[in-house]
This record gives sequence, structure tokens and C-alpha cells, in this order.
Amino acid sequence: MSKQVTLDKSIEVNRTVGDVFAYITEFDNIREWDPAVRDAAKLTPGPVRAGSEFRVDMKAGFSLLYTVVEIEEDSRILMHVDSKVFTAEEEILFSAQAGSASGAARSGGKNAAQAGDTTVRYIARFNFAAPMRLATQAYPPMMERVGNSAMAGMKAALEDNFAPPEASSGTALADKLVLPGLWKFTRLGYRSSRRKWKPLSASMRGKHVVITGATSGIGLAAAQDIAARGAQLTLVARSEERARKTAAIIEAQTACPPINIELCDMASLADVHALADRLLGAGTPVDVLVNNAGALFNPRQETDEGFEKSFALLLLAPYVLTEKLHPLLSAAAGARVVNVLSGGMYSQKIDVDDLQSEQGSYSGAVAYARAKRGLMIMTEKWAARWQADGIVVNAMHPGWADTPGVEESLPEFYAMTRKLLRTPQEGADTIVWLACATEAGKVSGQFWLDREQHPSHIFRRTRETDEDRARLVEALQAFAAKTTPKKRKARRAPVKNTAARKRTRKVA
Repeated sequence: MSKQVTLDKSIEVNRTVGDVFAYITEFDNIREWDPAVRDAAKLTPGPVRAGSEFRVDMKAGFSLLYTVVEIEEDSRILMHVDSKVFTAEEEILFSAQAGSASGAARSGGKNAAQAGDTTVRYIARFNFAAPMRLATQAYPPMMERVGNSAMAGMKAALEDNFAPPEASSGTALADKLVLPGLWKFTRLGYRSSRRKWKPLSASMRGKHVVITGATSGIGLAAAQDIAARGAQLTLVARSEERARKTAAIIEAQTACPPINIELCDMASLADVHALADRLLGAGTPVDVLVNNAGALFNPRQETDEGFEKSFALLLLAPYVLTEKLHPLLSAAAGARVVNVLSGGMYSQKIDVDDLQSEQGSYSGAVAYARAKRGLMIMTEKWAARWQADGIVVNAMHPGWADTPGVEESLPEFYAMTRKLLRTPQEGADTIVWLACATEAGKVSGQFWLDREQHPSHIFRRTRETDEDRARLVEALQAFAAKTTPKKRKARRAPVKNTAARKRTRKVA
């Protein structure tokens, strides 16, 4: 014999029913809005459908297994719950109020993209096993409190009205003391920071996101998460084969809009100019540009155009691409640029007289760090210059992540720190947050790690002067002008993969 407890709760939020449905039915998001939940994970790959499973770990010390029984788009999801403590049937109903923009969205009306009032109703029937019968009198009031708390958290998450995190003197001091700052780079630092985060319910549907270096590691993880939020992705990659495989994986996992592929060697300025020209020719506004492509080179290498590779790939290429895409960023409402940097930049000062590491002995790690320092300077410059255009520009550090690039480029470091390295998804989180979160769009020109502002300098010796900053901009402008082709023709016509519904273009 069992004891049944029933909950029936409702909230109203000013969001489209599509946005609300998409956020709540990815049920591992429960960790963001239910204070009784310690963690949650999606166990079944692909879009949420009947049979999808989620594991929810409770702070009380037990876990729940959720299995989707029925799902109706923008309307309803029914889930069965198993645990050692109880079983349950949980149903969540979604409805747009009559006349609201949410209702227009469901019917394809003109106001489909606008916010509107949506009602979320949560109905749960909990069954407690016979050994628990003596305690069942305590369950109704306890479950009532838990239900109220969860629904209040859900409402706050969906209202999405959070203030951006402010700079902390404690964080700055930890970075300056080095060892406490380095601890934050590890997976332990990520897990510690995560406890303070606000929910990320913002939808990316209708947003165009361009990501360089998106076929592996942190770039791939960021692309997967952003696509899952409904964005239209343009992936920039060197290899057509890898790009197609990446796009197919992401499309299968997320049911996102068809992914665009652009082939470009980001170390080739001719390719970068051609890429920017193609995007400008297509005319699609860019809501988010993620400058992520990177590599560390040892020994010193030069491109076919005569540039040192670290400088070309990590500083000059993102400079050219970002500058040239300014019209498309301006055309988007509240566009963002996210520059992926490295904590190594803390150790280096920009040397405008030796941007290509031609003087003294060469170190790939130093060249990498100097280029990232230069991109941090440009982050601050763009943020100030483009404020009137409504373009937000930020930089981030992914921490120490377990990626193929780290293992290949820094084998000794990888061997020593492997047990402390983050997953690519953990490293990519701040990219996704800067690209998507509503509150992240309220701050510009900052350096972030784990959704927290960090100082761009921690040592006085690495601080550049105003003259250094001005000279860097002048030098990059000169290199950009020098590499701008007068006229360029593609050697091969664009390739179209109609089966995968992707556009693929090959540059000369």
C-alpha cells in the first residue's frame, strides 16, 4: 500500500510560450531553478522526446530518474519519476494567454518574436512506499514547501532579470597572489564558482552566431550549447570534412536550424579577408561573433604571407575579421563579440616593436601570451569605440581545459595537471554565458573567467602605456590594409550539401 501526495502549482511569466517550453523541457536546467537540487544531467542524447531520461541529484542525498512519457511541443510534457524514496508522475502544462504575443507565436502571427504572457502549470502525484506510511503525515506540508520553492525559482529564472556580476576586490587579490588565482583555473575552481551562478534561460532563437575554431575542444562545446538554445550557427573551420561532421553532430543533438559552414584558414589573412567579404555579401546580421580559433606553435613558424603564425592566427586574424564585420554587428540589435584569451597573457606585456617575435630566442608560449595580450587591448578598444553602436565586446579565459590542443601543444603541462583539468564544456561555459545571458549584455570591455570579472592585468610590469595601445592599433590597421586584396576570385564554386542543408564555401 502506498500514500499519494498531489501538488498543483502555477506561475505566469512574460515570455513566449516557445521560450518557456524550450527552457523547462531541457529538464537538466532544473539545477538552475530548484534550490533542492544539487545537480542534474541529461542522460539521453538528442532533442527531448518520449523516452528521454534525466538524472536529478537532490541535496537531501538521493537521486531521481526522470523519463519523458509524453511531450507536445509548446504545450505539455509528462514524466515518470523513480527514486528510492518515492515514484511520481509529473506533468507540466504550457499555455499562452489569449491575445498575448505568445499566442501569436504559436499561431505564426506577426508578433511571434515579441515577449508575451505564458502560464506554466505543474502537477505532480507522488507515491510513497509502504515503509514510509508512518511518516506520510509530514509529507504534504513538506512537499508543499518544496513545490513553492521550486516554482518561485522557475519564475525567477524565466523572468531573467539579473544584474551583471560586479568586479570583486577579493578576486583581484587572489589573481595577484598567483596561486589562489591559478586554483580558479582548475575544475575545482569551476565547481566552486558555479554555486553562485544565476540561471541562464535566454533564448537564442533567431540569432546568428559566427564561431571560429568550432570543430574541437572549447569551440565545439560552445557551438553545441549555443545551438541547443536555438541559434543559427555559422561554423568557421579549415577542414571541410571535419566541419561537416561537426555540423551533423550538432544538428542531430540539438535539432537546431541548419548550420552554415565557412571554410577558412584563420592563419591566412587572404582567407580571412575573403571570409569577411562573403559574410558581408550575404548580408545576414551577426548577433554574436566568437573569436576562438587558436594554436600554439613551437618552433617559430611563418605563414605563406610571411607572418609569424601566432601573431597571424591569434591577433591579426581576429582583428581583421572583427573590424570588417562591424557593419553586420551594427545591423543586429545588441550584438556581442566574445574573444577567447588565456591566463598566460598575465605574464606578458605587448611589444609593439616585436609583434612577430623576431627578436631574441623564440618561445611559442610567450608568443601566444603576447598575442592574447594584444587581443585584450583590442577588446577594450572595441568596447569603447562601439558603445554607441550597441555592440558589447568582452574577453574570457576558459581555465585549464582538457582539449586536444592542450595535450598536443603542452604535453608536460598536460601530464602534470590532467586530473585537475576541466572538461571542454566547463571551459566553454563563459563563452556561452557572454554570448547568450541577458545580464552579460549589460557589461562591455571586461575579462571573464567562470562568469566572474577578473582584472586584465595583475602585474605592473605588464601594463602598456596609452602610447603602446595607440601604436598597436596603428600597426594592426597597417597590416590589415596591406593584406586587403584588390580583387579576388574563388578557384572553386561554392559546394552545397543539400542533404545536410548546409552552405559550404571553399576559399582560394
